[in-house]
Amino acid sequence: MSGIHIDTTGLHVAKIDKYGPAYTKKSVINTVAAEVESINGSYITRGTKTMTIDMQKATHTLTDAERMFARAIDSYQAQTAALAASAKKCSGDVRQAANDLASGLSKVEKTANFANLERYVNLLERAAAAMQMLAELEKSGKLDKIAGALK
Repeated sequence: MSGIHIDTTGLHVAKIDKYGPAYTKKSVINTVAAEVESINGSYITRGTKTMTIDMQKATHTLTDAERMFARAIDSYQAQTAALAASAKKCSGDVRQAANDLASGLSKVEKTANFANLERYVNLLERAAAAMQMLAELEKSGKLDKIAGALK
């Protein structure tokens, strides 16, 4: 394209290259100054309207994201509270079971009277050995002879 022409913004295009139109600094300054001085600054007004709509969309998106984030935090806090309550209950149950076990062992110790239990075990071992000897005597046939002699 040869020469300088005016595009839709009112700026004078100095040249067009592979990146698009290029403007002179003076042209940009003059156009912006004229737009600011104008009561009906159409370009800035249109840009502001577009920006307002974009800002409202962004605000709406951020509000939605904030609500979603708040719901997620509420859910995580509820889960945390439930886990804490469950852990507290489990801890109490373990403590109760330990106390019950200690109480049960104490009762067994009192009932069994371990001092006498050792004596009972020794007596049972001696009785088991005697029964084994009697069984061997019966196998060999000597038990009947001993019983007959005692009568």
